[in-house]
Amino acid sequence: MIANVNPNTGIAYGYISARCLDPDLVRELMNNGVNSSADEAFKEWRATKADMLFETELTIETIEQATLLADDLYHEFWDSWDEAEPCAEGEHERVKYASSWLGGALNFFILWSPFVTESACMASPCVPNAGILDTLDGSVTAYNVPHDWRYTYDNAY
Repeated sequence: MIANVNPNTGIAYGYISARCLDPDLVRELMNNGVNSSADEAFKEWRATKADMLFETELTIETIEQATLLADDLYHEFWDSWDEAEPCAEGEHERVKYASSWLGGALNFFILWSPFVTESACMASPCVPNAGILDTLDGSVTAYNVPHDWRYTYDNAY
């Protein structure tokens, strides 16, 4: 398996900086995607707390109490969860994406898209084999984003 290349199609993943995308779209991608790192952290945290729920003999009353406690634990975790560099994976307008942080900057992998460019730039060794989509002045074939996803002065605030 080659890094940053779609194993089914052989097309390189696109990699684009969030600053090259419409800011409203970036918020939508991050808010509507699945945060797999947070989900994994919650599962691990919940597993450590699970014993608290079933320490007594189960009755209707203790099941109700356990359900309330589970709700409290859920809120306790998410109220305290703070992730400096949150990640999101999802699909939007038939484009499959995953966010990534590189040097403190938010970027997006384009894992599959109906849009393909032959003008992406070759990525640095930090993102081997990916096609950089920030400027389309290269010769790498990679999945691309729809034109209206890109930041322009027309959609600036």
